[in-house]
Amino acid sequence: MILIVEDTAHIRKLIKAVLKDENIEIEEAVTGEEAIDKIQQGKKYELILMDIMLPKIDGISTTQKIREITETPVIFLTALSDEKNQIIAYESGADGYITKPFSKEILKSIVRRYVFKSGVIKKYGDLEINKKSGKGLLNKEEITLTIKERDILFYLEENKGIVKTREQIISGVWGYDFIGTDRTVDKHLTRLREKLNSCSKYIKTVKAIGYKFEE
Repeated sequence: MILIVEDTAHIRKLIKAVLKDENIEIEEAVTGEEAIDKIQQGKKYELILMDIMLPKIDGISTTQKIREITETPVIFLTALSDEKNQIIAYESGADGYITKPFSKEILKSIVRRYVFKSGVIKKYGDLEINKKSGKGLLNKEEITLTIKERDILFYLEENKGIVKTREQIISGVWGYDFIGTDRTVDKHLTRLREKLNSCSKYIKTVKAIGYKFEE
């Protein structure tokens, strides 16, 4: 299930139209207060699509409040395209930033990344990847992963046997509005491998190119 936090009715309608064939349950909130209230009531979402320019409490403040309650991924959909607002959004706890007018295919791709509709469980030795729950298990114990570590693991596994460059990993995990360097990928991979322990062997480094998941 995803939550759309957007005060403009036709934008909410457009997002729902883009995602209508994705078999995703969608809830809407017109204000930041309404979004926070839904989460405080215990509503569980796999993704939140957030506008910045909301009435009363803006999207930045709303995200900061949400981060006090949950680590649910937040992707901003906003007309504000300047770097300053993007940096503020990421510092508030956002996981991605898409500017309006947005590409329908980019929106679909990002939503698919976070919303796992299938109950497929993949097992590789002592490593279990559960895309329904969004968790990784090692020896049947949940691995404590950050959102990006999880996304990198899932992204590489989904492209098993295919070498992915750092640029492709950035595009597939962070999105097109990533601010940083490709060494960010290396740092996340280092931490991910440490947490995977002996199962880190499934993530191969391909010298001078990138990484791949391989049995």
